[in-house]
Amino acid sequence: MNNLKWILQPLSGFAVGMLLVLNLSLYFFWYVPGLKNLISATDQLGSSLVRNLAFESTSPLHASDRAALSDLLNRVADEPAVLSASVSAEEEGGIQLTSRVKRQAEGNGRHYQFPIHFSEELLGTAQLNLSEYDLMQWQSQAVTSWVLFNLLSVAGLGAFIYLRTQKHEKQWRKISSLIDTEFPELSAELSGTPDQQLQQLMERLNDPLSQQMQLLRYMRHDSITDDTERLLEQIELVSNEGSYQDVALLSIQCQNWEQLIRTYSAPGLQALWSDYETLMIRTGELYSGILLPDGFSLAFGLNEENQFAFNAVCAARVLQIAMEKLYAEHTQLRPVFGISVSAGPAFVSKTHKHGIPLPLVTGDAETWLAQIKALQPMGQIFFAEPLLQFEDVNQQVEASIVRDITLRDGYRLEVWELDKLRFKDDLLTTQANTLINTNRQ
Repeated sequence: MNNLKWILQPLSGFAVGMLLVLNLSLYFFWYVPGLKNLISATDQLGSSLVRNLAFESTSPLHASDRAALSDLLNRVADEPAVLSASVSAEEEGGIQLTSRVKRQAEGNGRHYQFPIHFSEELLGTAQLNLSEYDLMQWQSQAVTSWVLFNLLSVAGLGAFIYLRTQKHEKQWRKISSLIDTEFPELSAELSGTPDQQLQQLMERLNDPLSQQMQLLRYMRHDSITDDTERLLEQIELVSNEGSYQDVALLSIQCQNWEQLIRTYSAPGLQALWSDYETLMIRTGELYSGILLPDGFSLAFGLNEENQFAFNAVCAARVLQIAMEKLYAEHTQLRPVFGISVSAGPAFVSKTHKHGIPLPLVTGDAETWLAQIKALQPMGQIFFAEPLLQFEDVNQQVEASIVRDITLRDGYRLEVWELDKLRFKDDLLTTQANTLINTNRQ
């Protein structure tokens, strides 16, 4: 029974169904119309012959000339398709003549008759039997052709399905042996035919493959780049479960967007923008920041690092130095960014953008960040006062207060501008230069 498993597959059912449809089509659109045409042609021939016999029999029958009638009947019976012909007078005891009868083994033939009139008088009836040999011969050949066609079709489809199955099994054995060696646990979960096992394998790999392909499409590359690998590593840092925790948020804003649109073409602006996207991604990797769905914000502290607030400030300073250097190196108009940083409690969940699982942050930290962004810093770093409550930040930043904002709930939020980081600015400048040089390679 195991040797016949190649028959039990969807392709076999599809082939049988198509063969059935083809047979029904041949029956209703070829056999039935062909048979009707042959019967109609036979009936036309029989009607024509019996009418001619009745016409030619009128004079001999009226004259009661038996010899002439006998000669006429035998002459009509000599036609290949005619089995017998007869003439019978209408009057009682009149002439009743029949031609010689041909032997035939296909039945009694098809019977035709026609009245014989002389003026208004009915003299008798002409009768004719036509052979059904040609009709039965066509039917026999049609059935033989149908049987041969189906046998050849079944043999051809069976051979195709068998060879196809053997080929798939041979290919699958190579994949299966590799899976058995490298992923024994996954191999134990696969069962069924090679097609079914392959489908099960693709279902298990579907989500990761979909995420990576969406990511590649988003990055507009045909192969995995360094930036793509960095974002794929960020995916692993996103938890599937929501949490309420302290985080630090960093966001950059382009303050001369309308001027850039009027200056650059769409492809040129896209190429320019990709440099800053790459700079953002690599800075996030350097300081354990994870990209947020808007593409120009980073979240720190999702992996429970103790220095996440200080890392956010360092990342902001690196971005500021790098952007200032990029702006100074080019004579063409470049984007002018402002940087906003906040820290505080927030609810962190997961969302998807372009198939990439990214964190979604809501809460005080996000609200305070929005208030800072509304001040539209240009080439500056504005941060919320709660950042200064972190000891490592408080000890190393040099900053000046910018504004005191009253929030809707009555809470007062101080906004500060970062001037520099004590003991760290030289290192941060080196890091910014390294990131710029890496982008150019």
